[in-house]
Amino acid sequence: MFKKLIAGIALCALVIPYSAAAQDLVKPQVGLSKDVIYFVFPDRYRNGDTTNDLAGGSTVDPTSGYDPTSTAHFHGGDLKGLTGTCQPGDDGLARIKALGFTAVWMTPLVTQVNGTTAGAGYHGYWGKDFLNVDPHLGTNEDLLALSACAKKLGLKLILDIVTNHTGDVIQYADRTAFLPEDQKNAKNPAWLNKLDNYHNAGSSSSCWGEGRCEQIGDFYSLDDLATEKPEVYQGWVDVYGQWIKKYGFEGFRVDTARHVDDKFFINWSPGIKSAAQSVGINNFTIFGEVWDINPMNLVTYVREKKIETVLDFAFQRTATQFSAGYSDASVLATLFDADDQYTTSISNASNLVTFLGNHDMGRVGFLIPAAQTSAKNDLLARTKLAHALMYFSRGIPTVYYGDEVGMTGSGNGGDQRARQNMFETKIAAWKSEARVGSEPVGDGNSFTNSANHPLALYIAELAKLRATYPALANGQMQIRSATGNTLVLSKWDPVEKIEYLVAFNNSKQPSKVTVNTSSAVKWKSLLGASTFSNKGNAVTLTVPAFDAVVLQSSSVMSPAKITPGSLKTRMDFLTGMLEVSAPLKSSGLNRVEFSVRAAGSTKWVSAGTDFNSPYRVYLSSSDYKYGSKVSIRATAFNIKGEKVAFKQIEAVNK
Repeated sequence: MFKKLIAGIALCALVIPYSAAAQDLVKPQVGLSKDVIYFVFPDRYRNGDTTNDLAGGSTVDPTSGYDPTSTAHFHGGDLKGLTGTCQPGDDGLARIKALGFTAVWMTPLVTQVNGTTAGAGYHGYWGKDFLNVDPHLGTNEDLLALSACAKKLGLKLILDIVTNHTGDVIQYADRTAFLPEDQKNAKNPAWLNKLDNYHNAGSSSSCWGEGRCEQIGDFYSLDDLATEKPEVYQGWVDVYGQWIKKYGFEGFRVDTARHVDDKFFINWSPGIKSAAQSVGINNFTIFGEVWDINPMNLVTYVREKKIETVLDFAFQRTATQFSAGYSDASVLATLFDADDQYTTSISNASNLVTFLGNHDMGRVGFLIPAAQTSAKNDLLARTKLAHALMYFSRGIPTVYYGDEVGMTGSGNGGDQRARQNMFETKIAAWKSEARVGSEPVGDGNSFTNSANHPLALYIAELAKLRATYPALANGQMQIRSATGNTLVLSKWDPVEKIEYLVAFNNSKQPSKVTVNTSSAVKWKSLLGASTFSNKGNAVTLTVPAFDAVVLQSSSVMSPAKITPGSLKTRMDFLTGMLEVSAPLKSSGLNRVEFSVRAAGSTKWVSAGTDFNSPYRVYLSSSDYKYGSKVSIRATAFNIKGEKVAFKQIEAVNK
């Protein structure tokens, strides 16, 4: 336990300040760090080829998968429909590009197990042939064509993949697993047909065998793979490496990432990165689905289990509740205060993939009024506010297809109820379902006049601002004020050195706030109808009701004097890590680089760089030998690169 790591400040003499040459500016960023993602179900987006609706059948679907009158079956959307003509004005990828998106994340495309009357794998998570596109969605050649169109348009492709399980093929006789005679070679590649590559321990809710049911049990009866076995994780390297090499995917979203073996990502990710590099994709991104709203738990998957980054469920809950008026700005500040826990030499919170709703929990237009019923009265404005918060705080924004035309949901709002068709639907409930900012779709489709939908227009405007001003595209973020209904952030880019103020108000009344900045200059408005003035570094601005505003300073920030205090440590008992803080007196936006040296080593190793006050990093005891001393040092840099060193301290891991 990290609680054994005890700070040794009182016992150790302070040594000469560190004065080595400044290191290059380093902020670990994943390949998607500046992107805006559109998350789409190909089956529910657009039907470009009706001849594949029946998956090769002439009058009926031999896989029992197609039924457009059922929310649980394939509806006819396909890769040709998603691709479109690749020309401006078309409803395929060109439309997605026009909305300002730079990456497209598709649900799994692999061939699914046969459907039943209860449902089929239209969503892609019940795979059996992991080397080929499901025939309902088209062919491998259709995917090549989609990839070529995406490359032409400058869109990155992200594939949703499953490593934890396959479709339900294995059966049980009491507690003995077996393959039905006609299913012994049902899966592809062949190693997936070996029973001993699975845990065969029953349901994840009531499993048997050694280990945690969450990791060895069948997730909703789906066959749970033994992801700790080399044949399995190396097999997945080969399988998904082929998808990268053939189709040019630049990222994977890994489904059910909390259910694989603790060392799976350590074993699997290097092979995937290598496969990507072999075809010139040098910054491939892997993000996992860890459905947990506690940031301290999400941190564990990044720091200890080495998932490159994760979907930020904590942000999703906090952002929708703030936008609904259920919580105030202080709750957002608390969320962002945990960001330093992600900071290491290879990770930080800006790599988190943020979202407002998804295909499991439901859409943002459903979740905001679910958080607070009265929010339905101002739902369009609150939904726009939520998107602005996602686009202009930190992280990689992801919009769920259909949210841009105001889709909501019915019933419980989640799962099948949140997977509507963009094209004409035969589901009666979807025809009459309420929409944010527009009328129900009826017998029409969601493409007609979609470019003029208020949410589509607003999302495109946000994306244009991100594309124009580097700091707004996941740049550095400093909280300036988080009081009552209003959150104010400074955003900045270390290269551009221009400061931006971004403010969000979740109240039905305008809010007025004064904040200190790092720029004693004039400001101009980039978004929102704000009134503002400044006196020196202090800016007073008014934020309209349910709105977001963006201001830009008129010149480059001046370098501010930096005065370091003494490095401090304390046990963070909620995470079990040692918090190392570097108190710094300065009116500027700075950075502090931390480094550590383990006992017996002469090499200083980066522990991460913090760009936002308070300047902190966290150390895990598992990274150091028990009973050993760890030396810690830090250096602060202002916007000009001028530096001041803190005095070195030591801590003991015992």
